[in-house]
Amino acid sequence: MKKIILLLFVLFNLSYAELKAPDFQLKDEDGKIVKLSDLKNDVVLITFWATTCHSCKKELPELQSKLYPIYKDKVKFYAIVIDTDNVSKIKQVKKEWGFSFPVLIGNYEVMEKYRIIGTPITYIIGKDNKIVKIFIGPQDINKFKEALEKALKS
Repeated sequence: MKKIILLLFVLFNLSYAELKAPDFQLKDEDGKIVKLSDLKNDVVLITFWATTCHSCKKELPELQSKLYPIYKDKVKFYAIVIDTDNVSKIKQVKKEWGFSFPVLIGNYEVMEKYRIIGTPITYIIGKDNKIVKIFIGPQDINKFKEALEKALKS
């Protein structure tokens, strides 16, 4: 039932501030395990992406150049790749596209939990591990700033 409610909120962009972000445990590109539950008390930006996504190729470098320098000490940034687990390819794409924040290697379970139906999809998660905002598709960078500021204030 929770999955259906989350999907409806995602599809209709309703208020989801009371929904807790699903926990996950994923490896980063260096083999380190990252758990969302360990990031409690942090604001987290998670963007789901694919190496073949043209919108992601534009958006990830924008996140890197326009948000990361401002928020890197206040927000945890993660890019969850969903179409490969090839670490060499991931590092190559990061270099080519021009972003440096950590990449987590996604799997079917996390895609199902977060209802990933395409890329990019970005979640802003508050310090209480509740979803502040979900962005489907490419967005204006100022929308991310507004959501991050809201999350940092609560």
